[in-house]
Amino acid sequence: MAVSDVAARDDGSGPAPVTTQHNDNRRTGANLQEHLLTPDSVGPGSFGKLFSRAVDGEIYAQPLVVPAVDVPGAGTRDVVYVATMHNSVYAFDADDPRAAAPLWHTSLGPSVPLPDDGIGPPGYADIAVEIGIVSTPVIDPARRVLYAVAFTKDADGYHHTLHALDLGTGAHRLAAPVRIAADAPGTGDSSSGGRVTFVSQRHNQRPALTLANGRVYLAFASYGDRRPYHGWVLAHDAATLAPAGAYVTTPNTRRGGIWQAGQGLAVDDSGFLYLMTGNGGFAADGSELGDSIVKLTPGLAVADWFSPYNNALLDSLDADLGSAGPLLLPGTALLLGGGKEGKFYLLRTDGMGHFHAGSDSQIPQSFYVVTPDGNSHHIHGGPAYWERSDGPWAYIWPENAFLRAYRFDGQRFDPRPVSTSTTTDPTGVPGGSPGMPGGMLSLSAHGDDPATGLLWASHPYRADANLAVVEGVLRCYRAADLTTELWNSKTNAARDDVGMFAKFVPPTVTGGKVYLATFSGELQVYGLL
Repeated sequence: MAVSDVAARDDGSGPAPVTTQHNDNRRTGANLQEHLLTPDSVGPGSFGKLFSRAVDGEIYAQPLVVPAVDVPGAGTRDVVYVATMHNSVYAFDADDPRAAAPLWHTSLGPSVPLPDDGIGPPGYADIAVEIGIVSTPVIDPARRVLYAVAFTKDADGYHHTLHALDLGTGAHRLAAPVRIAADAPGTGDSSSGGRVTFVSQRHNQRPALTLANGRVYLAFASYGDRRPYHGWVLAHDAATLAPAGAYVTTPNTRRGGIWQAGQGLAVDDSGFLYLMTGNGGFAADGSELGDSIVKLTPGLAVADWFSPYNNALLDSLDADLGSAGPLLLPGTALLLGGGKEGKFYLLRTDGMGHFHAGSDSQIPQSFYVVTPDGNSHHIHGGPAYWERSDGPWAYIWPENAFLRAYRFDGQRFDPRPVSTSTTTDPTGVPGGSPGMPGGMLSLSAHGDDPATGLLWASHPYRADANLAVVEGVLRCYRAADLTTELWNSKTNAARDDVGMFAKFVPPTVTGGKVYLATFSGELQVYGLL
């Protein structure tokens, strides 16, 4: 079977492909082809850890899954792909508990050990151990290629490099790896002679890679806000890896990084791209777009944008709008997104509203997901979204709060949660954002049937993960009633423990299994026992 033709097996037992972060380019986080995992089948006695796979570093990338891959010497296999901060990409058999050895393993160069005086501010601790592959790769099933960006340091300095690897062998395909370089018109930080230059060592390639319009899109922010940096989006031809466009968020000022807690850029049916930026320069004419939601053409020209009326306040408080990524609501011309302020913005993608001083009355809706109370309720990663037969729900788990769901009526969200969990993430951590980063979410269901839905969440177990590597927990809820927790990895920790929490990485749910990244040098795989 050609990879371009892959699908879940007819009996529903095989995995649906997960070839990009949060399942699709709208970033819904939903697999609606799941037949085996249901509220009736998942519980402490029936579901748990099946096996682990050892890797050589922390996993910041969401695991990706492709069924029916032709692997030379091994036959046709369902494969899970794992990228690590040691600049390794692994392909493992996605199903067989006995197949502990990788089907293949490719190194993309030496990682950058930490601490490193050239990376981040003094005492930089947002990332521990090393920097290698930070973003989630993206897979092109038609070309049978996985694209990944590695960060390295050698005698020539620091470099980001784009690679294209064969799905079956891990060998380089299409073209030689391409070292990332770019410039754009501007007079801001890192400019000379009216051109702003991309400085690799100041830029963190955190957002997942995005494949659309025959291009691979890479987005960048910073390491701990150490200047000079900007928000960049770079395009490369998916067939040749040749550069195919560049956009910078703050060409005449500074900062405005695109990090989105690892979420990829969103793409609509016409190929327009959507992103959210962090703190940085802003101009009401749209020439500088820190703390903004931006729409780009496939060639990376600004097509539209929105920025909140309190942009300057967000910037002054380090309250990045872009601490999460955008969600494009299927079947609509609407976008949902929110950041560290803990507020959701609902925008029309065919008229995003730009900037209005004094209020955001020009957009369809904005509302706080948690009433401001002096605590951190940052939104990270982005919501999960489910088009149920009785009306769509969006799910979010902010810091220092409960998991909650909001009902969408086709035009607006009811700002009162329709369902809320009774379990919360860690709270009350001295000197840190309690419970950072909240819960990283995925949803599985059989189509739009409310009786089949499961909401999966990965979050720190009992400590803040902002500047530390801490224990994690995986939880599963009935998606139609978040007060019902069906299972968690601590109930039978001897069998099911996660290990160390992988910050910002949602679980990958497909084919009756849950693939969970960790910072313990392991991929954990859960399923029906």
